Amino acid sequence: MANMPALDRLKAAVFADYSARTPKSCALWERGKAVLPGGVSGNLRYFAPYPLYMATGSGSRTIDVDGNAYIDCFSCNGPLMLGHRPAAVLEEIERHRDMGPLILNPALLVECAELLAAIVPCAERVRFLNSGTEAVLSAVRYARAFTGRDKVVKFLGHYHGQSDAFLVGLTPDRRPFGAGVPASTQQDILTLPFNDIAAFEALMAERSDIAAVLLDPAMHSGGLWGASSDFLHVLRRETAARGIILIFDEVITGFRLGLAGAQGYYGVTPDLATFAKALAAGEKLGAVVGRADVMAVTDPLTAADIPRAFQSGTGNDGTAALAAAIGAMTEYRRQDAEGGYAALDTAAGECAAMLVSAFAAHGIPLHINRMASMMQLFITDAPASFTRYAELRTDLIELFYLALINHGVMLSLPTSNHVYFSFAQQAADFAAIAEAVTTVLQTYPFAEAYQELA
Repeated sequence: MANMPALDRLKAAVFADYSARTPKSCALWERGKAVLPGGVSGNLRYFAPYPLYMATGSGSRTIDVDGNAYIDCFSCNGPLMLGHRPAAVLEEIERHRDMGPLILNPALLVECAELLAAIVPCAERVRFLNSGTEAVLSAVRYARAFTGRDKVVKFLGHYHGQSDAFLVGLTPDRRPFGAGVPASTQQDILTLPFNDIAAFEALMAERSDIAAVLLDPAMHSGGLWGASSDFLHVLRRETAARGIILIFDEVITGFRLGLAGAQGYYGVTPDLATFAKALAAGEKLGAVVGRADVMAVTDPLTAADIPRAFQSGTGNDGTAALAAAIGAMTEYRRQDAEGGYAALDTAAGECAAMLVSAFAAHGIPLHINRMASMMQLFITDAPASFTRYAELRTDLIELFYLALINHGVMLSLPTSNHVYFSFAQQAADFAAIAEAVTTVLQTYPFAEAYQELA
């Protein structure tokens, strides 16, 4: 093994330790492969040598089927802003347990919508759905119905769910994201580089058929580069002047960048916005919110001359999801009032600085993109940019995340690079993360592997 390349030695050591501590996950994976493609219910959930299978979670910790506990900073890819099984959410679900899982037009539907409208600046009207994907495709449909136009501007590096139309341009070019996505579904999607004011203004000047401009203000899928404030203000000005619907995809930024999401963070109010993930703290719920006149295209009572956009769904107002959202939003309000968002931002910033310092001590350059409680890590000394970083090798960062799992910290999944801190994490958790990072970099040959790749 001493004669193996450093990267291979690193991989072998990390995989061996992982396999030794997770035999029951390995056994479940072997069973699962017989009935589930890859043994999982989504591509992101698989990572080599085999995925973890979890048994439970509480607060800042999640526990696997082998009984290993982890400080959970992946948060099931973002929804668990309050950690696992938060009391405020569980109590609200229990309060409505006797309603049954699904009834027609439950009363708490109105209560949940009122609370969301009170928090989100653009939310004059609310429609609930099952997921972020449904929310985005519905918001775009509303915009097209309202404007009578078909084209939608999407920015490179942005992910907007699993609808075929938007599985394009997640990289610095227009390549579709995976097979099975017909080019015909994307003919009305116009793509532009993000934060490029000149390119956006040029497109606005030459087109009159644009229904909507859609963006994730964090540019999360592309590496968490975030919108510039100037860019968002230009988008707001130009879309308003042309009757184009500005849509913020806040599936990720909602309740994460602050109580009012990206709208509060940047001080820019879109026409429509989409929510999911943290909205119901782990239960399945999405929402489209926005201007009353635009949302009127879904209103059965609207005037006969207003175009009607279809939107419905059997499980759009499930009891547990609505109750969870009420409990979660109530807790987010409390955290905001008591300085919880500011405190978490500070703790996340200190954690990012610790990581950069720890890597530097081993001669490894680390760049971190961070927005509030979210961050992504890049092992490189290249100047920071979306186009450069999209081409980086990910071997070392994937092995780093798996090595941390070996030491009780799920900072992210090896296939993800999405870090989401939660209100459940306390000072002791961040101290334990720092200790695990130090141990991992001292135990495994990351420095040698980096020098070999460099």
